[in-house]
Amino acid sequence: MAAPNKQQAKQNAKKIINRWSIGFASVAWIPGSHYVMAAGDLALVMQVGSVYGVELDRTAAATVFTSVAAPLIGSFVANSILDFIPILGWAAKSGVSYGVTRAVGEALIGYFNDCSPLPE
Repeated sequence: MAAPNKQQAKQNAKKIINRWSIGFASVAWIPGSHYVMAAGDLALVMQVGSVYGVELDRTAAATVFTSVAAPLIGSFVANSILDFIPILGWAAKSGVSYGVTRAVGEALIGYFNDCSPLPE
C-alpha cells in the first residue's frame, strides 16, 4: 500500500528493510541459504516499491534489484565463499547478509524516491 507522501514512504521502507535485514541475518548462517534468499530480495524490492506507489512484477523487480545491487556484488561473492568455511564462515554470513540488505535497502529508497509519483 502506497504511503501518502515520500517522507512517510521512506519511514515505511526503512521498517520493511529492517525486517528483511533481520530475517536474512537469522537464516544466513545456513549453508546455501543465499539461494533461497534471492526470492526474498525480489519481495523486498516489490514491497519498497509498493510503499512508494511503484508496482512491479517479479521481472521488473529483478531488473531493479540487479541495477541497484550491482555495486555490492563483491559482498554477494564473499557471502557465497563463506559457505565453504564451516562454523566461523557460516556465522560471519549473518553479519554480511544484514549489512548487504541494509545497503541495498538504502539504495532502493533512493531509487524509488526518484521515480515515485508521490508528493514530497
